[in-house]
Amino acid sequence: MFSGQGAQYVGMGKELYDNYEEVRTIFKKADEVLGYSITDIMFHDEEKLNNTVYTQVAMFTFYAGIIEVLKKHKIEAYYTCGLSLGEYGAMYYAGVFDFETGLKILAKRGQFMDDASKKVSGKMSAIIGMDPNDLIKYVHQVKGYVKIANFNTRGQLVISGESEAVLEVNKLALENGAKRAILLNTSGPFHTDLMSEAADNLREYVKDIDFKLPSKELLVNTTGDFIDGNVRDIMPAQITSSVMFFQMINKLLENNVNNFIEIGPKTTLCSLVKKIDRKVNTMNVEDIKSLENTINKLEV
Repeated sequence: MFSGQGAQYVGMGKELYDNYEEVRTIFKKADEVLGYSITDIMFHDEEKLNNTVYTQVAMFTFYAGIIEVLKKHKIEAYYTCGLSLGEYGAMYYAGVFDFETGLKILAKRGQFMDDASKKVSGKMSAIIGMDPNDLIKYVHQVKGYVKIANFNTRGQLVISGESEAVLEVNKLALENGAKRAILLNTSGPFHTDLMSEAADNLREYVKDIDFKLPSKELLVNTTGDFIDGNVRDIMPAQITSSVMFFQMINKLLENNVNNFIEIGPKTTLCSLVKKIDRKVNTMNVEDIKSLENTINKLEV
């Protein structure tokens, strides 16, 4: 499982960079392809790292470095998925495109999303402790455009849309049993039709890229199921579609998956998976300690 945007932090990847030649090679390649040092931004520049123009390529570079470390330790997954941006890590892991192609796509995706978000006024908010079916009712009651953008767990959802509509749904949710409604610090109303300009631009950019069929069982955000369709269509659709994360995890549980490894910064996805099913094993890889813990757990 590949972490989503928002989990990034200054210094991510530094330990693995210092300890693995394979990671240094990936980071150096990223710097060369991008024409600037994403490595320096990841290690030293918080302001830029939190700008989606740089965040997306930084996260992807980190994913790729970790994948090389896992290969070295002969750790391999049969299934793969990611949360929003993390889906590009899953696609790369499944061999849909090479590192340079993925990096170039995400450089464009980040720029397209940044440009589009500057032209619209919107917010995102996490709604805690409310069933999706109940929240959908309140989404439909308000004036203005708002939708459920992330289905993280059945009780942890994210709404996104026009500012006033989001605030109104927050109010209705709190009045009707939600535990919390937390406005998120995002630069735009992601995973909504308000980002359609970015989706259109990405569709145009990827139309002539030669993608390969996934070599692993790949689940996608747009359906919460195994990939059924062309990556070329899924990439732009994902920008405006809801993220069906708990649906992907439920599909994996149906296939008797018991070990979940989060790739990337922090353990957000591990926490979500545990809320969905406490019995499964969750691990993560972001530094030496977490790598060693994962290796030890898998050896048991």
